[in-house]
Amino acid sequence: MSKRNHLRRARACLCASALALALACVLSFKPRAASSPSRRAAAQDEQRVDIRLRSLTTRATGKLTVEASEGGGRARLTALNLPDPQTVAAGANTYVVWAVSGGRIVRLGELKRDARGNGGLAFERPEGLERYGVIVTAERSADAERPGDPVLSSRADEAAALYPSKKDEGGAARDAGGTAASVAPPPVPSVTAGGRRAGDFYAEVDDALASQGGGRVLELGGEEAAPRARGAARATTRESRAYVRANFRGVPLPPAVGANVYVLWAVTPDSRVVYMGSLPASAALNTAEVYVRVAGFDADDYALFVTAEQQRPAPSPSGRRVLSQKMVRTIVK
Repeated sequence: MSKRNHLRRARACLCASALALALACVLSFKPRAASSPSRRAAAQDEQRVDIRLRSLTTRATGKLTVEASEGGGRARLTALNLPDPQTVAAGANTYVVWAVSGGRIVRLGELKRDARGNGGLAFERPEGLERYGVIVTAERSADAERPGDPVLSSRADEAAALYPSKKDEGGAARDAGGTAASVAPPPVPSVTAGGRRAGDFYAEVDDALASQGGGRVLELGGEEAAPRARGAARATTRESRAYVRANFRGVPLPPAVGANVYVLWAVTPDSRVVYMGSLPASAALNTAEVYVRVAGFDADDYALFVTAEQQRPAPSPSGRRVLSQKMVRTIVK
């Protein structure tokens, strides 16, 4: 075998190994307990989700934004500083975006880049996939049948179907004291006063808590449905927004208590019950940090509780409480 052929075969083996490794990461990754942004669970609302993509090449960064739609989510992938595709794979001329779920791989389209290496692709939720991961690869053409060398990737099944919230029909809920309370519909995220969008969601929550000396510490204890469950949250309010960072332990998964999802609620001093978002329905429930940002709060002394629900989003709290607030403390600098 000639030296040239030997080098070609070695290069092909390396490319195949890189692809296999990237796909393995996307398909089999399971989150661990940690506080880094890539392992945080966001319960900001049910209208929009932002996912930061992992970069497998120098300098490139990416973000996947999914907004609720009747089809299960309208997504846009944005990439910055993508290198010339030929530097990633020999003969490559463009980048292609793929959805990956289990053994299924769906080509979503070509990601066209400008002279600075920035580009984007908008797409609807891949048909038949309620959850999926995303990878970006360097290809010879936009019609590639299988993914090649990866450049950016999400985690396994990190993107999920996202449908519009049902409108509140004027129903009433009961707060902790048994009085009637109106339920506020989940708001749509907006640009913050600092000019940062939802892509900086985690940093915005952390900054808001830090600006208030860490915020209040709210301790939650398990109710009859989950007596061993525990929760702890830091909470504050800034510029009419509530910010919460919470951890849960010993909470059984929703099916164990005959539910489909857990929902976090807040009760304000004027007896409003506010939908704060649904909690993770996987093992991440007891390992990941849950980050929350909701508009429409005028005071900082709201209470939190968690209920077991059959649908997402829930129009009002059910009578099945899983966790209720047990203690309120204020952190002082």
